[in-house]
Amino acid sequence: MDSKRRAWLSRHALGLWFLGIAAIGLLRWWMKTVRDGGSAHTPDAMLWLAGSIAMAAIGLVALWRSR
Repeated sequence: MDSKRRAWLSRHALGLWFLGIAAIGLLRWWMKTVRDGGSAHTPDAMLWLAGSIAMAAIGLVALWRSR
């Protein structure tokens, strides 16, 4: 791995970490929705979705600020 790529990864690591957490949360929301027969409006499913959206927003802001 060259130094330019390593510098890019270290500069954007926090934003990428938050986006990864958001992706895992969205996967968990999708699994909970499918398992419950398509009911995406249960309170725990809505918490997973809201948390994932919040983590994605934080990750995008962190990436934007680290440009």
